[in-house]
Amino acid sequence: MRLNIRSTRLWVALLSGGFVLSNCFRADASIPVQPASALPVKLAQFSFPLPSIGLPKIPSVNDVLKGTIVNQITQALGHTLQTEAPITSSAQAIFPTVTTPPGGTFRASGDLNLIRQQIRTSRDGTVLLVPGDYAIPVNVFCMKYAASSPSGHRYLLAPLQGKLADVIVALNSRTVGLDLPHSQLQVLSWNLQAGMKYEELTPELRAIIDRVLPDFKSRLSRSFLEQIETTWSNLSSTVPGLSSIDASLNRLGEVGKAVVMLKQTRETLLRYGNDYQSLSRALVTHDARATVSETPWSRVSDRVYARMITQGDYSTPGELQVRVVNEISAISPLQLASAQGLDSTLLANAPIPVKLTNLVADPQDAGIQPLSMSPQSPKSNPDEDEDESGSGTLELKGEGYTGPQSPPQGLPQS
Repeated sequence: MRLNIRSTRLWVALLSGGFVLSNCFRADASIPVQPASALPVKLAQFSFPLPSIGLPKIPSVNDVLKGTIVNQITQALGHTLQTEAPITSSAQAIFPTVTTPPGGTFRASGDLNLIRQQIRTSRDGTVLLVPGDYAIPVNVFCMKYAASSPSGHRYLLAPLQGKLADVIVALNSRTVGLDLPHSQLQVLSWNLQAGMKYEELTPELRAIIDRVLPDFKSRLSRSFLEQIETTWSNLSSTVPGLSSIDASLNRLGEVGKAVVMLKQTRETLLRYGNDYQSLSRALVTHDARATVSETPWSRVSDRVYARMITQGDYSTPGELQVRVVNEISAISPLQLASAQGLDSTLLANAPIPVKLTNLVADPQDAGIQPLSMSPQSPKSNPDEDEDESGSGTLELKGEGYTGPQSPPQGLPQS
């Protein structure tokens, strides 16, 4: 029998590792695939065993999408879903929590205008803050499709993760102070989360990209679905008799279901365009109950504690409470003794980097929306001047992004 060397290399390569499917499909852990063993692999909210795999044979047409072959193809497709996902789950990346941060009772007195001034030109959603307490009104945005957003849920903080996390961070930073409707920013965020390319966006959403995110435009030239289809095309060129991806999805288990969900979400986004109300009804479910309890503080860094408090859902503002402790409070007595030669006042009150828009409020519940955040402009209702239907034309006012700038006078360069 003649051996197909190219196919053999494919099967060997596919056996070399495993994957985790996350983003809106909620993966928990990455478990490598090992030959001759049966290990559970978690996909989305499901867990199923991976069959034992020995040395693969070269498949015939009748073998395609059967037994070992379907597992190997699923692994290759799942690897793309994991590594190229625009936004991935942060559920396993939450910061450590404490009931009460050092420093006594929380008394907000920090300068919010200084925060807004910095955040619009921040490279990564980080600002410089001096020690103190800050109560920052934030607009929140749901970061998942097909999940609920019950009012008053308790969230824990985590870093925003995924291939386009930095694009979402920039969007939530650079639009602070601009007269852009919250509803349209949510629609754009949904499109980015689904990996829609620039050409697939409505003219109104493309106008926001052009004005606020011009340096990210090249990153939006190819859709997430196109990347998945390319992986399948590469497999088709090597596996004899492999049918189209659409004809095969129902035989690929949870990975197939994930691709189907992505395709359905894309169809919804394309169908409703800028219509925020229709998209909300389609993408936000109402089948989960809130966990209502005291929200602990997340220890974001050695000197920064924060928590996001909300009585509403993704469509209503919340409050990001931040405490920056001074250096003296943050170090141990032994460290303090070794620092006696320094100017204690200067040491204690030096401004430090604080994460803001690069945070996500994680619900610790796969059925509830995670929420990204953007400091609210100084007005009571972020949508007070917009068409509530979200289906009208969008007028861009104010200044757009002008590139990274130096911190305000008196603060050190980061």
